[in-house]
Amino acid sequence: MPFASLQSNRPWPSKLAALMAVSAGCLLGAVMTTDAAAATGDLIQKPGAAGCLSAVGACSPGKALDGAVSVTVSPDGRSAYAAALDSGAVAVFDRAADGTLAQKPGPAGCISETGAGGCADGTALEGAASVTVSPDGRSAYVASRVSDAVAVFDRAADGTLTQKPGTAACVSDTGTGPCADGTALDGAGSVTVSPDGRSAYLAAFNSDAVAVFDRAADGTLTQKPGTAGCISDTGIGGCADGRALDFTVSVTVSPDGRSAYAASAGSDAVAVFDRAADGTLAQKPGTAACVSDTGTGPCADGTALDGAFSVTVSPDGRSAYAASAGSDAVAVFDRAADGTLVQKPGTVGCVSDTGTGPCADGTALDGAGSVTVSPDGRSAYLAAFNSDAVAVFDRAADGTLVQKPGTVGCVSDTGTGPCADGTALDGAGSVTVSPDGRSAYLAAFNSDAVAVFDREPLPTPRPDPPDPPQPRPPSVPDTTRPLLSGLSLSPARFRAAAKGPSTAARVGSRVSYRLSEPATVRFRVQRALPGRRARGRCLKPRRSNRRGKRCTRHITLPGAFTHQGKTGQNTLTFRGRLRARKLRPGRYRLRAIATDPAGNKSRPRHSRFRIVRR
Repeated sequence: MPFASLQSNRPWPSKLAALMAVSAGCLLGAVMTTDAAAATGDLIQKPGAAGCLSAVGACSPGKALDGAVSVTVSPDGRSAYAAALDSGAVAVFDRAADGTLAQKPGPAGCISETGAGGCADGTALEGAASVTVSPDGRSAYVASRVSDAVAVFDRAADGTLTQKPGTAACVSDTGTGPCADGTALDGAGSVTVSPDGRSAYLAAFNSDAVAVFDRAADGTLTQKPGTAGCISDTGIGGCADGRALDFTVSVTVSPDGRSAYAASAGSDAVAVFDRAADGTLAQKPGTAACVSDTGTGPCADGTALDGAFSVTVSPDGRSAYAASAGSDAVAVFDRAADGTLVQKPGTVGCVSDTGTGPCADGTALDGAGSVTVSPDGRSAYLAAFNSDAVAVFDRAADGTLVQKPGTVGCVSDTGTGPCADGTALDGAGSVTVSPDGRSAYLAAFNSDAVAVFDREPLPTPRPDPPDPPQPRPPSVPDTTRPLLSGLSLSPARFRAAAKGPSTAARVGSRVSYRLSEPATVRFRVQRALPGRRARGRCLKPRRSNRRGKRCTRHITLPGAFTHQGKTGQNTLTFRGRLRARKLRPGRYRLRAIATDPAGNKSRPRHSRFRIVRR
């Protein structure tokens, strides 16, 4: 397959056109006749101009959508973003409660490589190929195949994107941009963020590699050093040596965060990785490292993986699916608890456009470029670039896919297939489903558009009739004392604040403790002073006890402060002040007692600290 032809802009060879529709999601919308009873997973394109956004056609006006190849929805469901290859841009949309999209006005509506098209001026966006939003909703990332880079954005509460300043704005293969200098990013095609938000991974098809990044709390990306920073097909570029990564197109992480999978169009394979707690990837050993169309690699022998372009994992983590443009098919895998993939046997192992493979016979799968599973796990969708269509599948509890019958089984740009008739689906590349499962959005490369669909969710169950009122059982008094544990101060040596209250958000020592139930915690400060042991007690040194053993006595100082604690871990900041006066330099201990709403008190707990001079 002439993958080098993908280096140029469109038009691309029909089989490979879907490759640059690499994107992290693949859920498409199908148009249904409105008089049919809608079933779970059916897609209905919104009517009229609300059904798509584009600068041309009968769609709502859109900008910076030339060559739209990827679309995603933010975790809060309030925003959508599209990457446009030819515009070299990311477009920004507000999402209404009914799923309708409206592009933000002015420069907030898009960020492009040159600021053209009424967009904000960005960096490292040439050939923008995919966009994703972090699970915490605070960051967005764009993989750019011509810039050989990943661009980094802060995301505001209203969905606005602002590119980070300086070298934090991007990481590129050569450090140009100006960007931070990265490795194995040539032909950056797809980017994803791990569910825990601590890692990001980028598939680079010219580097034949997956690049590995640490993600900071503020969203900044830092590539891991040395061979931990990338895994490539031959280990070149200072990467770890991997298998079945020739022309790596997309990468995804399992919902449990313990595995990662890469689709490799050149290897006709899915590569399988274990993911460590720190985000490091290690390819599985032996044939578990990959599943390929012919078993070469050496990999486990699979079916319908010719030109594997995308891979996704179901929300329950029990299944994986790969879209293969050369096979015009979707391959179906069972996923084990350790992340290993085993393709289902026989015709349940794949669905192809002509039933070859041998696979189950499907419709509108020509140039299968991406696949995704709905959040409820009941449906799967496959975008087919050459069919200008999306295929719609029901997903069983065991992960098996069955294409819906008749026109609800697919929607195409012209209604051929036979499929339902849709709009702005030419070059169907990438689709995503909103987190609430009620909307789907498709990026259409040749239509320069984002298509908008309503998705039929699970039926709302009828509530059961209320139980008849029951007599209230006699209340049992709460006599269990709360458990207070883990009291500590960090640092244990600090200077007292010159003014202000005893506690504040900053300046001082961080007090930590745990509670078994909500309670009010009262803190007292005790001064540590030298003493002498006499009559079983530590007393103030006097002539009469001068021969006693040295000890430390604790004198409780006047005043106290309280903290309303919750179940579990609690923190506050103690500023070294009591009764509006700062503590003198010396040794102390903090004494804490928790009282629950029933008046039960915990045993006292203590933690030592020292006040030092400036």
